[in-house]
Amino acid sequence: MRLASPPGTCAVRLQGCRRSFRTPDGGVYVALDGVDLEVRAGEFVALVGPTGCGKSTLLNLVAGLLQPDAGRVEVFGSPLEGINRRASYLFQQDVLLPWKTAEENVMLGLVFRRVPREEARRQARAWLERVGLRGFENRYPHQLSGGMRKRVALAQNLIVNPEILLMDEPFAALDVQTRQLMENDLLRIWQEERKTVLFVTHDLEEAIALSDRVVVLSAGPAARPVGEFPVELPRPRDVTEVRLDPAFGELFRRIWELLRGEVLRAFRLAP
Repeated sequence: MRLASPPGTCAVRLQGCRRSFRTPDGGVYVALDGVDLEVRAGEFVALVGPTGCGKSTLLNLVAGLLQPDAGRVEVFGSPLEGINRRASYLFQQDVLLPWKTAEENVMLGLVFRRVPREEARRQARAWLERVGLRGFENRYPHQLSGGMRKRVALAQNLIVNPEILLMDEPFAALDVQTRQLMENDLLRIWQEERKTVLFVTHDLEEAIALSDRVVVLSAGPAARPVGEFPVELPRPRDVTEVRLDPAFGELFRRIWELLRGEVLRAFRLAP
């Protein structure tokens, strides 16, 4: 079993990162430029910014799915080369295999790592229980609700014991009630496991309720972090109750003052 990293260790560091893409007309679109960001081991960091500002691109750099044109990505002090084997990635849309049961989907990561099938099955059942799906092990994805499928995907990511969990708007498609249940489940598991989390969301309230720190990205092109705000609300948290704390409202106001300007700038820059 992988040991937890010492508190305060830098889990992810981006230094001067730039990433551009070719456009259909042969031009170049610079999605990110001059990105400097550090995430400590065990820290929960939320990324917010206008639509199209490169939040997902930044996650893809950390995942090793993209490489920067310039700059450097480090994971626990070492340059990232290729896929980030110390991270798992939870997408907005689940990627469950429809012909496999919930249990079989969750155990896939261990099977690929050549863990004996019976041990993989035992761990899969334990994780399904931790995410509230005991008794649903043999259901297929089409037999599960959206919230249930998201719980399976979360278990599928965590069973491989990643040190870093990358989450790209994972709860955006869920209804409000299911979303809040999933957010509380995530907080409970994070409190127990203390994974390093980099969480992308368009929902500023969600970002504050979940995280230790909120990082605001500027409008694109050439987006970069333009503000960061520590979230000093007490833990453990309930995402519904924490919104009633006056400090929550004050922090929301401060972040929104910056974020609103970037959102408006994004509209003005839109073609």
